[in-house]
Amino acid sequence: MHSKQMQPPATGCDYTTATVCDECNSATGCDYTTATVCDDSDACTQNKCNPATGCDYTTATVCDDSDACTQNKCNSATGCDYTTATVCDDSDACTQNKCNPATGCDYTTATVCDDSDACTQNKCNPATGCDYTTATVCDDPATGCDYTMQFCHWM
Repeated sequence: MHSKQMQPPATGCDYTTATVCDECNSATGCDYTTATVCDDSDACTQNKCNPATGCDYTTATVCDDSDACTQNKCNSATGCDYTTATVCDDSDACTQNKCNPATGCDYTTATVCDDSDACTQNKCNPATGCDYTTATVCDDPATGCDYTMQFCHWM
């Protein structure tokens, strides 16, 4: 077999059109047994060969590990990369920032604020989180407050 650039026209070989054969054998004509290798060395594109236009790298590689808690990225040297975790942060200190692999970020679980001190109120401030600075008003024995003496003690 000879390269089409080195071989003069032979029976079955056409060098005048854009659809010339890749290899031309002077005895048998066009030889299509040698496949065109399309490889742009970019793992983020699919290496396809279009019979009409040649190599085609326009289709991106789809990276999806079906885990909403990882970011689907493509590294041109290594391919799909799922090592970066999805950052879940709703900027509300009163919710827990969790990630569910099936659905993604989940902020439905409330932060539990309890300092186990009956003399403070267990509150949550969305900007700062748990807040125990407000004293419990001593008017109910069930809360641990002695309403007759106006002080708080552990029960």
